[in-house]
Amino acid sequence: MTATVTTEPETRSLRRAWLSLLAVVLGILVVQLDGTVVAIANPAIAADLGADLAGIQWVTTAYLLVLAGLLIPAGNVADRIGRKKAFLIGIGGFSLASLLCGLAPNVELLIGARVLQAVFGALLGPAALAVVRAAFPPEKLPAAFGVFGSASAVALGGGPLLGGVLVEVASWHWAFFVNLPFGIIAIAVGLAVLDESGERTRSPLDLPGAVTLTLALIAIVWGVTHTQPVFVSWNGLGALVLGLVLLAVFVVIERRSPHPMVPLELFANRTFAVGSVLTAVTMVAFFAVLFYLTFFLQNTQGRTEIATALALLPLTLTFLVSSPAAGALSARIGVRPTLVLGAVFIAGSLTLLLFLGVDSGIGILLPALVLAGFGIGFLMMPAAALVVGSAPVEQAGVVSGIQQSLQQLGSTLGVAAFGSVLAATTTARLATASTDPAVAAALADPVVQQGVQLGFGPASAAGVPQQVVAEVTRIAHETFVSGIHTVFGVGIAVAIVAGLLALWIRTPEA
Repeated sequence: MTATVTTEPETRSLRRAWLSLLAVVLGILVVQLDGTVVAIANPAIAADLGADLAGIQWVTTAYLLVLAGLLIPAGNVADRIGRKKAFLIGIGGFSLASLLCGLAPNVELLIGARVLQAVFGALLGPAALAVVRAAFPPEKLPAAFGVFGSASAVALGGGPLLGGVLVEVASWHWAFFVNLPFGIIAIAVGLAVLDESGERTRSPLDLPGAVTLTLALIAIVWGVTHTQPVFVSWNGLGALVLGLVLLAVFVVIERRSPHPMVPLELFANRTFAVGSVLTAVTMVAFFAVLFYLTFFLQNTQGRTEIATALALLPLTLTFLVSSPAAGALSARIGVRPTLVLGAVFIAGSLTLLLFLGVDSGIGILLPALVLAGFGIGFLMMPAAALVVGSAPVEQAGVVSGIQQSLQQLGSTLGVAAFGSVLAATTTARLATASTDPAVAAALADPVVQQGVQLGFGPASAAGVPQQVVAEVTRIAHETFVSGIHTVFGVGIAVAIVAGLLALWIRTPEA
């Protein structure tokens, strides 16, 4: 009799906890699917809305940038207003912003709607993890986070394929509309099963720090995007200087604040500092591969969205395997060797991609993507563990926010910096690509040059005189491939730096 009384409430509580996890997973799937689905949709968006390289970059960059700047203060907000409330506001707002994205008639309004998505996405992320932690008893947390991680991996692996099907069968608008049913279900389940939770001690929000950091990141990325290696843009240079000044102001604010958003003493720990840099570098490498290969496959090689998603599937499927494998490998051979191995794999992948040609098939792409998937997994998972594990337990929440923010910042700077390299390289090479006056005149057209930076799909050649369209297309495709070779070369240097940094960390086995 006694056993029945004690186990029945526990069973009900555990059932409610798993339902809470279901709500959280549905909410997180909305955010994580969005990133990979939109990556596949970018070429179609650029063609339909007439966006140039800078514009289509900002569809991704604006979202990642605002998300990176707000993740840390959003965790504080969730503690203040309640995690359930923050989660529901986050998923509801993200879904409505997705609707606005799908309805956007031009790239400027799309970028604005993506910023709105990022604001609510930042509120959703920290709240979701806090809800899971509060819902489950300590002995069930590993299993709960295992399910959470598996769902994230499925979103990463299935997102490109889903995006390809949606864009090809329907249109790019559905890359955003697809978020609505997931969001509605997540809200319905969340309202029914989530319990409110919050911290007993609620420190005041570091609003000056949050605003200063976000503005600093925006200025820096704007500067990187508008300053290219072959010329100096005074607007871009001014933005970079402003961003660095704001970062210095942020450091002063954090040092003087009684409740700083980012405890700066964390970075005095060498392992934490190096792990933070590795976290950002890993995402730089990931987007160097994913972002530009999407345009190569669709625009240069003329593949459909579904075919592009299938071609990139080895990268995401390998990442599904490498993420859990990284933990086991770290336990067996140590964190430092695992990180170095990840850097070697990424460098090897980018080296193979240097042999990519306009007509290259699976022979080069498949091994390069498999190597990249292992490299990213072997770098990302141990680096995240270093960041979180090297900080005091009482600072685990803010450290988790820093880690997520650094991932988003790495993605943002990767897209912006490599975009600048690509634009500069293609522009310089087009200037001397042909001695035929008619071809040279077509290549000098700003519309054609913008098309080259996006892989030069069929729409890019629409205004080219018919008698030279074949030659212009050939030169444009070869120039784009040469440009992404430069991007991959810079990526190799970044991977080498990551490997050297990994040797510098302090770990228990050191």
